[in-house]
Amino acid sequence: MDILSNPHIFSNLVLSFTSLFIFFRYFNEQPAITRWLWGIFLFSISLVALTDLLVYAGVQSLEKVRGVIVAGEMTLGAFCLVSASWCLIMRYQGGNFLFYSTLGLGLLLFYCITWFNVEYVGLIIKSLCILITLLISCVGLASRQKSALWVVFSMMLLALSTKSGRLPIPMDPVDINHYMMVLSVICVGRAVRDQYKVLF
Repeated sequence: MDILSNPHIFSNLVLSFTSLFIFFRYFNEQPAITRWLWGIFLFSISLVALTDLLVYAGVQSLEKVRGVIVAGEMTLGAFCLVSASWCLIMRYQGGNFLFYSTLGLGLLLFYCITWFNVEYVGLIIKSLCILITLLISCVGLASRQKSALWVVFSMMLLALSTKSGRLPIPMDPVDINHYMMVLSVICVGRAVRDQYKVLF
């Protein structure tokens, strides 16, 4: 199969590559704990996209694995997003307690929704994490942080990507979801780039 001939495969490839590129391009200068938190968030997105790509390419044996990876992205990845955004916007030097508590809570919820087969709860958890990150960003906007504005854009795109089926765009909802997540990831990279800049 020609990868470029299938729009779902191509959009997954773009999302996976962009997530990895943004991480290695912008996050090398971040403190170790913050870099780990952002890394888990971005790598979970990349791993879901890569697994999706293989499923659309015909590797049907990964269908069940895909569900588990998606659950991890919606729980562990989402919790890491909240903690990483807090460190970025509040300029907080995250320590081991923050890292391990985020990891522990994310893994606990991941285990619960996969064990009880309630993957739809992951959507609720992810939406809640997006809302919390937006609230953190509003605090950053109040102190005129440019990075907070980029995080707001990123979370708005991430939230819209979950409603891609309802958007009046002449494109398959799957691809709309992927490209909106690409833009969201790019905004995250911009937020880190502009960490110490002010809006006005």
